Amino acid sequence: MMIIKKWADGYIRLYSLEEKEEWNAIVKSFANWDIYYLSEYAYSFMVHGDGEPILIEYKDKETHFCYVVMKKDISDCAGFCGKLEKNRYFDLETPYGYGGPMSDDEIPDVSQKRFLSTFSEYCLDKKIVSQFIRFHPLLGNHMSMPSVIETRYMHDTIYMDTSVPDVIWANMSRESRNRVRKAISNGITVACVPISEYADFYLMYKETMEKDEAADYYLFKEDYFKSLASLRDNACIFYAMLDGKPISGAIMYYNERFLHYHLGGTHTEYRQYSPNNLLFYEAACWGAEHGMTKFHLGGGMSPEDNLFKFKMKFNKSGRLPFVIGRTIFDRDSYDKLIQIRKSLDSSFDMENDRMIQYRK
Repeated sequence: MMIIKKWADGYIRLYSLEEKEEWNAIVKSFANWDIYYLSEYAYSFMVHGDGEPILIEYKDKETHFCYVVMKKDISDCAGFCGKLEKNRYFDLETPYGYGGPMSDDEIPDVSQKRFLSTFSEYCLDKKIVSQFIRFHPLLGNHMSMPSVIETRYMHDTIYMDTSVPDVIWANMSRESRNRVRKAISNGITVACVPISEYADFYLMYKETMEKDEAADYYLFKEDYFKSLASLRDNACIFYAMLDGKPISGAIMYYNERFLHYHLGGTHTEYRQYSPNNLLFYEAACWGAEHGMTKFHLGGGMSPEDNLFKFKMKFNKSGRLPFVIGRTIFDRDSYDKLIQIRKSLDSSFDMENDRMIQYRK
């Protein structure tokens, strides 16, 4: 644990993975905590190569909040072509998925400004140029710190209401319900297994990503799936089965309140049987049986794409905004990095629409 600053009524502290018990105790002290804030979740993305996990905690007499970031060396960004000095510039980014400030109370403006002033001073000292935040649609926390984080709406995500089992089926479109019936008539069943049983999923996920020509980032290696064993109490795999063989699968995360779709894959030759419609429906029913009130399906790769439209068929009224944000701690270095990108690539658009523009 590193104390950045301590006051009579509070402090700013940073936690590393070496302090995972303290880290998780802080996260679970919030009534609305979710799995994206756990040390084990951050660890899985460290294994994926996304940087050094850090939990940031702020407390004063008015409020208490925390959020998770991955500290990255900007020289590792491909756009700098290996021309940037190592350990010279860093930035922070919430882990893949959702995050941002988590608090059980409103965060007063005075607390926001106190945090920004103190944390900016720390970041300048540690050569941290900026931070990029992916806010959490279910927590709706994108307006929690307007004095600290500049925000931008990206697109909507979809959730299924699992508070009442009957509502799950009622909210689904006629097409989606028909596809569930089709899958059942074709003999497909759904099984929930421990996250350690990922071998079949790994093969179908890899096949799906290659077929869809996914970006390299989404080609998760087996070491990543092995790392998920540390999330065994908050993760599982749902398999759609045909004749005793897994034909489709999805990794799900959960806690007492929420169920989350994380990654999915299907063997190509079985897509015609609509296994994912049945899989999502059965997963939602499983969540309802275990007291979870919302099943978050996420969004698409872009607004209103086919993936989003598929998810919307499970609850057309379940749209939630996905918002991203940034804080620039060192404007001079931020602008310098954009200039360096331009010097390395004359086609680089210095006014691009990325939140962290030098990472375009």
